[in-house]
Amino acid sequence: MMAAQRTAWAVGLAVGAAVALGGCAPATQLAVVSMLPILQNTANAARERSDLAMVGVGLPANLLLLDGLIRTAPKNADLLALGSYLYFGYGLGFVENDNPKLASEYYAMGRDYGLRALERHPLFRKGRKGDLEAFKRGLREARKNDMPALAWTGANWGRWLSLNLESAAAIAEMPRLEALLDRMLEIDPTFEHGLPHALRGTYDAMRPELFGGSSARAREHFEAALRLSDRHVLLYLVFYAEFYCRQTLDEQCFVGLLDEVLAAPDALPEERLLNEIGRERARKLKERRTELF
Repeated sequence: MMAAQRTAWAVGLAVGAAVALGGCAPATQLAVVSMLPILQNTANAARERSDLAMVGVGLPANLLLLDGLIRTAPKNADLLALGSYLYFGYGLGFVENDNPKLASEYYAMGRDYGLRALERHPLFRKGRKGDLEAFKRGLREARKNDMPALAWTGANWGRWLSLNLESAAAIAEMPRLEALLDRMLEIDPTFEHGLPHALRGTYDAMRPELFGGSSARAREHFEAALRLSDRHVLLYLVFYAEFYCRQTLDEQCFVGLLDEVLAAPDALPEERLLNEIGRERARKLKERRTELF
């Protein structure tokens, strides 16, 4: 049994035992809280692995476990933020290439988990379902410790939009995503080595200019993300190629960035998983070069 599967099985057994022995809501909540560090450490351990096959086999069990824990503690912001991160990573690294429709569903789940994590703030909880101005007012409550929830919400939301651009309902959500991305940039543009800039660059590149998109602004944000990451977070280069270079029909930019990804050394051990996902996406995009240009 692989390490991730053993962990998921052990955590599930522990939760089940605690619930059965406790027989009451406080015991159940205590079991959930006690399992959170194990899940977080499992996610961190997976993040440092480069074996996509191994992580891909182990992640579904952990996602099912996490879903169950969230049902048990539906307002636990840490669990919800972790779920947002894991659904983004699973959708991007293991589902989207083969099944975009299913990946879209996972991104929607990750987005909603992240938004629910932010509902720990009363004004955001009130404004989430309101108009755009109410949503923006709610975002003002977010602080630096909300960056994981904000970032993975934005990552999931952006990928979901990229797979649903033909939908009027998806287009209508763009201003809310933009507001969330802007709030991230206000709070901490350096988070995850520049992730807020990479997400904003992706958003500006994929959004039609008729709706406020800007290739020039996208490039500025991507370049900022590359500076902050020292070009070591390979997914940022992939997103740069996938969205900006394709949108501007710059084939030389596209090929150059993907070649850089494929030749990059292992310079950021704590990001091995996401970098390996970046390499795999770079290979797939290069295979589609003639189709895309």
